[in-house]
Amino acid sequence: MTVTLSLNDRVVLVVGAGGGGIGSSVCHRLAEAGADVVAVGNDAEHLDTVAAEVTERGQWVHAEVVDVADTEALRAAIDAGAGALGIIDGVVNVVGGATPQYWHRLEDYPMESLDHLLTVNLRYALVSCQQVAKGLIEAGRPGSMVNISSIASKGQPLLSGYGAAKAGLDSLGRAMASEWGRYGIRVNGVAPGTINTPRSGRKPGDIDEASKAIALGRRGTPDDIADAVLFLLSDMASYISGQTIDVDGGPSRAGLAPSGLPVFVTNPAIRERFE
Repeated sequence: MTVTLSLNDRVVLVVGAGGGGIGSSVCHRLAEAGADVVAVGNDAEHLDTVAAEVTERGQWVHAEVVDVADTEALRAAIDAGAGALGIIDGVVNVVGGATPQYWHRLEDYPMESLDHLLTVNLRYALVSCQQVAKGLIEAGRPGSMVNISSIASKGQPLLSGYGAAKAGLDSLGRAMASEWGRYGIRVNGVAPGTINTPRSGRKPGDIDEASKAIALGRRGTPDDIADAVLFLLSDMASYISGQTIDVDGGPSRAGLAPSGLPVFVTNPAIRERFE
């Protein structure tokens, strides 16, 4: 018996496509599995690149440049994608993260940072999932959604606002799974550990002391996350909903360095702020 993972004849929205990290890898995996892609992001050059990569893999793509903090613009972009490629069957919400200026110690955590992190990690995901769910429910079609969370959702020093936003995203996903399950819509999450991306400050394959503290002995790659996303979108996960899967290389043995930084932090811009 041959087991095949296929997304043939499906359209998947990727919010946060391109950039050479998780968003790009997700688009690549979707196209390789036979899905057409609605690629949404805030960088036209990144979108052009990933659109070409999806096309090279033989699939249709529709790209929209939008700021996910603009609710109406995001809704319009999703509708434009559905108009171009057909009803959207799946969603992957990749946008998120916490750039160095949004890392803070709790005793002086600024509210404006918290508000920003809630917007770019949580609020937009409700908008994108809502918009796609409405189309699926109206058409009487099942669907699958995956939100990119983080192991920081369990509580991480200096990333309290980011972790709180991701914990909210996990809770939101479970609520969506409960409310929309009767329509055949599944909603799950993938929580990456430390992943080497263009924003991480490290190159693929780098091994350092922090990497050795991960059970599998290495930091993850964007493809590690994209593979988990592809599985959850596929019919092979047809009885999985309301779950968040940690993709972090196994339980970490890491703690805090003498500086108070988590030992996995090697991004120079972050270390300069706190050391």
